[in-house]
Amino acid sequence: MTPIHINVPYALLRQRIGFAVENRINPEIYFDAADLDNVREDDVKHLASVLQQNGLEVTIHGPFTDLSPGGQDRRVKGVTRERFLKTIEWARILKPKTVVFHPGYEKRQFDENVDLWLRSSIETWSPLVEEAEKSSLVFAVENIYEETPDSLKRLFDGIRSPHFRFCFDTGHYHAFSTRKVSLSGWIESLGSYLVEVHLHDNHGEKDEHLPMGEGGFDFARFFALLSGRQLNPVFTLEPHEEAHLRRGLEAARRYIGASG
Repeated sequence: MTPIHINVPYALLRQRIGFAVENRINPEIYFDAADLDNVREDDVKHLASVLQQNGLEVTIHGPFTDLSPGGQDRRVKGVTRERFLKTIEWARILKPKTVVFHPGYEKRQFDENVDLWLRSSIETWSPLVEEAEKSSLVFAVENIYEETPDSLKRLFDGIRSPHFRFCFDTGHYHAFSTRKVSLSGWIESLGSYLVEVHLHDNHGEKDEHLPMGEGGFDFARFFALLSGRQLNPVFTLEPHEEAHLRRGLEAARRYIGASG
């Protein structure tokens, strides 16, 4: 059975670690800015020990609000780098399978100038990827508002490291890209970089974070594409309501035989 990961904020996981252990939840631990400011090393070490002793896999989701790895303001980029480095520090203790980050490209913000964003992004990511390589970490950069895979492919091609990979988000694709590029087009372009998938659904208008199968995303087609290319990424649910957790796990079992 394929382990399924569940996105959960760091503070909530610490509060409900017993629930996570009892229900065999493999967490994707989300660190926001407040967590990074307040977390204590001893607490992270204790959490890592509990998860490892109970045989639970870990992934990490880094902070993203207000951050811009491809931005033009050097002070904003400095804060972004600082936040990412702190995430890497805790990742060295938690030993995740992947560390998910947002790329920060939005065409209106950059006046559709991908080259401007790309140059700045490579400048930010290159030293961070060196840190990942030293620590045997794998970054997974996630599609957010990208209407096509082109900007991300140029970023991955520019960095060219096995420690700098792709996280495909089904909900973000369905809300922001489905009218522009087909699923097969995304997998054809970025399948060789794929290491993780975020599984959630919507009706194609906004990022609703519904359980799989409760919106309009074609999960049957998607999993057929992965199977056809023999891709076996980490699968992560992103429920934004506790009521969605059980329904999401049931749907995951139907589609991919997930355990958890």
